[in-house]
Amino acid sequence: MRNIFIVALAGLALCGCATDPSIYRQASLNCQAVGISETDPQFATCTYAYTRTHLENRLENSYRDALDAGTPNHQRHHDGIF
Repeated sequence: MRNIFIVALAGLALCGCATDPSIYRQASLNCQAVGISETDPQFATCTYAYTRTHLENRLENSYRDALDAGTPNHQRHHDGIF
């Protein structure tokens, strides 16, 4: 039972850090757009930076959505008129 738990936890950890291929593809295109080709030594760093930026933005948007998930504030829609 303990081994199954460890294997499941390791699999979940690997899924958590896996990057969607479309995100990597877009990062690759962004790097090529700024003049860094796949043969340049900076290409891996560039794709990592663009991928990390995308994932951080997605996380931040999810966090904002979670903050706004509470009960709606109806007064907010009246532009300060109560």
